[in-house]
Amino acid sequence: MAMTFADLVGRIAELGCDFRASRQHSEVVVAVPTENYVDPHDGEKSLLLHVMLQEDGRMLRICVPEVYTTKEVKNRGAMCEAMLAANWRVRVASYVVDESDGEVRVVCDVPIEDGTITSTQIGRMVTMVAWTVDQFDPAIRKASEDGTIDLTQVDAKVLQDSEGPRRRKSRSKREKRELADLIKAAGGVEGLRKLLEEHGL
Repeated sequence: MAMTFADLVGRIAELGCDFRASRQHSEVVVAVPTENYVDPHDGEKSLLLHVMLQEDGRMLRICVPEVYTTKEVKNRGAMCEAMLAANWRVRVASYVVDESDGEVRVVCDVPIEDGTITSTQIGRMVTMVAWTVDQFDPAIRKASEDGTIDLTQVDAKVLQDSEGPRRRKSRSKREKRELADLIKAAGGVEGLRKLLEEHGL
């Protein structure tokens, strides 16, 4: 059973945020205030996140359209590199570029298929998409303006907020081998899970 538009509106209403629903476009637009990012259309410190159902309710997309444009950007390469560096650091959201017109969006795609999504899950995704746009904005603008790629400030912010959306660094080969040995010794993944549960972990 796929998600319906009524389901989507109900879940977002449970979040208690400002929103506008459009059945015609199967989307809900959520307004989110920002610290850093300034909307280029109205000069306000805010974002409009489009939460939409696609593929007959089997896919959910959260999108911030027209975050930037790469057209007429002096340091386009540095700007794109900064956005890729941001993609490396976050979990849910991704910067994407439409090469036909230079539009930059931040998107989050979630397959629903025959399941559903709770208001808590939608809230987490909305928060992380908005956080990504807002927190990386100074670094991306700097890269586009002077070609300098410097994410030290946002890295410090991520480290300071241990519950923030950050991507764990890849394990070393040694760590992967040790983890594989541990799983094998415990009798597989289920055995390891049971062992952890027995020790309250």
